[in-house]
Amino acid sequence: MTRILYFFVDESGNADAGTGFSIVGCWCVSKRSSEYEVLASTKGFLLEQARRLRDDDDFSEIKSSKLHPSYVDDLMQAMVPKLHSDKTIETPRVWTTGQPIRYSAYTTLPDITRGAFDGRTSGSFSNGQMIRSMSLISAISPLFQEGLMNLDVIDEINVVLDDTVWDAPADVVGGCFGSHEEIGVPTTFTTQDSRSVPGLQIADLAAYSWHRNQRKGDCAAASNVVRAHRL
Repeated sequence: MTRILYFFVDESGNADAGTGFSIVGCWCVSKRSSEYEVLASTKGFLLEQARRLRDDDDFSEIKSSKLHPSYVDDLMQAMVPKLHSDKTIETPRVWTTGQPIRYSAYTTLPDITRGAFDGRTSGSFSNGQMIRSMSLISAISPLFQEGLMNLDVIDEINVVLDDTVWDAPADVVGGCFGSHEEIGVPTTFTTQDSRSVPGLQIADLAAYSWHRNQRKGDCAAASNVVRAHRL
């Protein structure tokens, strides 16, 4: 059965302007061929917890911006043990720890980056698309770093990004992978609606808490989960 390394990526902040933009990606391994199934059990558990915390049975999608920061802390901490019982993923031999999922995180400063490259780039890319492309390249860099991942047990890599705002960066970065032989594993880049993809909702928790902790100082417990399991 095919073993797929999934990388679910979400963002927090404004890539087009401002002094802070972060992306966080969630790595996991599954034999499920559909990203709509991966981490479904964990997402269902977190959604029930969020409904209880909000006292809102109509809460239908994990969106951290709609949750109090303390609730984000609670959910990220509750998720850690729950992951071990999620049958849609497996504890892989891809990394050395026994954790079912790992994270990559990257933060940049859009205003400063835009100023640094002003007049030095050309083409159809907007500032936001350029920032997203640079951020994505950094976030997937563990694939190329010696000793971080053992890809010998992986048949495919599927990078899943949140929404169509990532279409152009996914095409550009994915195109580079197509001509790169170092990894040696077929890799696809797709964009999806987070409402239908559990892994993107978990990436939302991670990205929001990581960025908010850096900007506001809260979500400390949640961001520490990302930090503790970061590649």
